[in-house]
Amino acid sequence: MSILVNWLESLHEEMKVSAKCVRERNRKSECSYCKEKCEHEAIIVMENHLIIDANKCTMCGECMIACPLSAIEGIVSNRVFDGGSLVFDLNYVPSIKELLIYKKRGMASIQISHQPLNEEWKTVISQSNNHLIVLEENPIEVVPKNKDEMLSRRAFFGSFQKEGKQLAKGLAPAAWKIESDDWKLTKYYPDYQFYSVGLKKEQCTLCQTCFTICPENVFTIKGSTLSIENEKCVDCTNCAVVCPENAIEIIPDIKRKGDNLENVHLKACIDCGHTFYTFDYEKEQCHVCVNRDPNWLSPY
Repeated sequence: MSILVNWLESLHEEMKVSAKCVRERNRKSECSYCKEKCEHEAIIVMENHLIIDANKCTMCGECMIACPLSAIEGIVSNRVFDGGSLVFDLNYVPSIKELLIYKKRGMASIQISHQPLNEEWKTVISQSNNHLIVLEENPIEVVPKNKDEMLSRRAFFGSFQKEGKQLAKGLAPAAWKIESDDWKLTKYYPDYQFYSVGLKKEQCTLCQTCFTICPENVFTIKGSTLSIENEKCVDCTNCAVVCPENAIEIIPDIKRKGDNLENVHLKACIDCGHTFYTFDYEKEQCHVCVNRDPNWLSPY
């Protein structure tokens, strides 16, 4: 019984934005996936920080699902699961991302009863199944509601003692308690990428600002090779926003992950003597010295 009680009590836990939020790492960030998704205007921006107004929040969980970095903690309270089925509900429409995650967490179908799917649900399921084909997964089916099994009063209470833990799990939604990275697609499909990070080499100075600001460590340089690990990208847009040369573009691109490798050269700047990376072997100045006003005295 205690497991069930603890679960029911946990439903009162308020939503909160964690330190993983890109706005906490990057003051230039304009990420607003959660704010745009919230129909109750419960999320506000204050000095570039996201704050959830508990008085307006209905704990629907839409903001948690929408966040690319799973940076909002709480509970999705309005999803109902029956075994391996998500029960159809007119009060919300799941996202493609949500259904792809549920699929990996054991959901196989959408369950309907007397009311047929509306067009919005049909569209999302169809689009999700198109993605699942690429991801080499079985499609999500639509199935009729299972007949409820009737238990006697004695059998009902006996089930608490005998299978309390299983019952609590059955009552709870598949994602009732949000843990670290639970709403990140990359956690569930590590062999695939959902985005390609486009790098415009003619504009990029390899200043490595994107390296330090990327929360997923998409960019690394090993020896003379720049590696862009597209399978890690969650489209938080941090790198694109912070790039001083506007040299980065995030492109939706679902496919098996592939290495994106670029040759780079390690050089010593003729002005300051500091080492720097460049795509152009003939380049002699680092990006700092190239952009330094010649009328100012060199700090080196």
